[in-house]
Amino acid sequence: MARYDQLLWETPRNSSPSWLQLASIFATVFCAVFAVGYTFTGGFVENYAATRPVHVIQPAALMNLPKSMQPEGISQAHPQSRAALLALHAAATGTVNRDSTIKRPKVDPKKTVLIGVAADSGCGKSTFMRRLTGIFGGGKPTPLGGGFGTGAWETNTLVSDKTTVMCLDDYHLNDRAGRKVTGLTALDQRENNFDLMYEQMSALKRGETIAKPIYNHVNGTLDTPEEIAPAPIMIIEGLHPLLDDRVAGLLDFSIYLDISDRVKFAWKIQRDMAERGWALEDIKKDIEKRKPDFDQFVAPQRAKADMVIEVLPSKLAPPKDETAPLEYLRVRLIQKTTTKHFDPVYLIEKGSSVTWKPCGDNLQCEFPGLQMAYYTEEYMGHQAEVLEMDGIIHNLKEGLYVEKFLHNTGAKEFGELTQELLKGQNSPGGDNGTGFMQTLAALKIREIYERATGEKA
Repeated sequence: MARYDQLLWETPRNSSPSWLQLASIFATVFCAVFAVGYTFTGGFVENYAATRPVHVIQPAALMNLPKSMQPEGISQAHPQSRAALLALHAAATGTVNRDSTIKRPKVDPKKTVLIGVAADSGCGKSTFMRRLTGIFGGGKPTPLGGGFGTGAWETNTLVSDKTTVMCLDDYHLNDRAGRKVTGLTALDQRENNFDLMYEQMSALKRGETIAKPIYNHVNGTLDTPEEIAPAPIMIIEGLHPLLDDRVAGLLDFSIYLDISDRVKFAWKIQRDMAERGWALEDIKKDIEKRKPDFDQFVAPQRAKADMVIEVLPSKLAPPKDETAPLEYLRVRLIQKTTTKHFDPVYLIEKGSSVTWKPCGDNLQCEFPGLQMAYYTEEYMGHQAEVLEMDGIIHNLKEGLYVEKFLHNTGAKEFGELTQELLKGQNSPGGDNGTGFMQTLAALKIREIYERATGEKA
């Protein structure tokens, strides 16, 4: 098969090429490119998905080709170089799923807010997303395209009138089979396409529509991309929204859900032993296997986040031993003091140091009771104000008494925080600090949106 440079070399140099020669060269090059694209995809990669923004053609994200099919000079260490060879084929054959039921009016790029939520798997992001999107109204968020169960495509994207929540797992470079070839976990930065992530988040911030890839969690494949239009509130959640500095720089506000090892272990026991039949030793091995990559690629994002929700074992009622269930939690809301459009929530008096047990005539406390605290500290090199809650509120209606002593909550009227807590009382953490702090975070994000855009949410 002739290469383009060979064709040029073989063309007579002492005369200008005729139109017939030029046409012949163009046809040969086109056939060569098409043949390469067909070789790499036809019959060998059954779940190939073109990742192609509407306005800009992007390389496909594929690494699981057999060595016999890998182009000469392309190594396993450079997946994006190899993927780039498939770009023309992606442009020619890629399709995009579109949801005709979602009507997005054109959004002023200056009035689009991009929020990042980072956390490990199984750390409560889904519950937090429900609380967060519920603050903005516009109906209950639903899967884009109706979701796989309705006969549409498998999707990780949730949409409402005002919000779009995107899962960054969709930017995995490889499908599940491909990661077995590379030997890398999905937590590893090399298994994620940050170039595409940055380019597409930038496009959304500019008011452009994108064709976002889909990682199918059911069967572990890379599926046909889906069209995403800008929304007033764009939320990206996953393992790495803050790892790449370019992506982090696009965010208007960022949150890290920091679940301590002890709590994560307890939650995983509850889920995998009770619901999936795992043995305790298998759970320990799975956590240990993921921990090095988590420590290297996920945990460092805490230092970049504007807000950290840290979940720890209770001090009021600590667990009996290392494998005992965690019935009670201590949760800290760590708030940077230098974030634009943001004033930290504080208890009683700003800048003070307060420990408060509000149990008495106004708030009846059964064991273990409730303890609130507020103080300042330096957190990972940044000045922060911390609001802390240990224990539970047995009667959420009495949360009004606690709300009375909180300031800068982002609530539009007194009692709104308690009303939102009551809405989510049956959700995980509904009566403890996880639900309390997530609700406060949601109210503050709404406040940030209104301050940044001048629009009412």
